[in-house]
Amino acid sequence: VRSAEVGDRVLFSPEDRYEVEVGGADYIMLRERDIHAVAATRIEAHTGLYL
Repeated sequence: VRSAEVGDRVLFSPEDRYEVEVGGADYIMLRERDIHAVAATRIEAHTGLYL
C-alpha cells in the first residue's frame, strides 16, 4: 500500500491532476493510481523506492 502525507514529494504526470480552490488556497488532487513514486524522510532508506 502506498502512503503519502502532507510534505512528501511525489512524482506524477501533470496531465493526471485536478486543481481545486478551497478557501482561497489552491490544491492539487491526485489519485493513488496517478502517483508514480513517493519520497519522504520518514521512509527508511534501505526499503527503496519503486516506479
